[in-house]
Amino acid sequence: MSREEHARDGVQAVIPNDSIMDVALVMLRGSTFASALGAAAGGGASNSVGWGISSGMITQRLRAAANGEYPSFVLGLSATRLYVLGRDKAGLVGGWKDLELIAAIDRGHLAVSREHRGTIVAIELTDTTTGSKLEFEQKLVGNLGASDLLAALHE
Repeated sequence: MSREEHARDGVQAVIPNDSIMDVALVMLRGSTFASALGAAAGGGASNSVGWGISSGMITQRLRAAANGEYPSFVLGLSATRLYVLGRDKAGLVGGWKDLELIAAIDRGHLAVSREHRGTIVAIELTDTTTGSKLEFEQKLVGNLGASDLLAALHE
């Protein structure tokens, strides 16, 4: 079984009532640059209402990421929603059994922007009904096909 299949199975276990089609591994924006990590976690959580979980919980979870609780995140894509799950490991191997749901975003209300910066792609997910934003980074290598997942969001 491939790493992507293990990751998809992990997401599916957390989201049993929706069929997960694709997954990607991302990091909190700024996490690859230690000096920016705290600012990215605080800034990315400032307007979090409407993401399927209360803004206070998202803020708490993103701040926990800044303290190393969630060094990486998994995006899980279904036909109707994009799920964001916290992961307690940063590497590609293992860590697919202890995922925690952070947010669920209806695809019809989701805007995605990407910006390439050196060896990192910055990803911004915006709920168009509320303006709430979550910011992540996609490494060019070891992301479980994040580019494919993000391209599928535009289909």
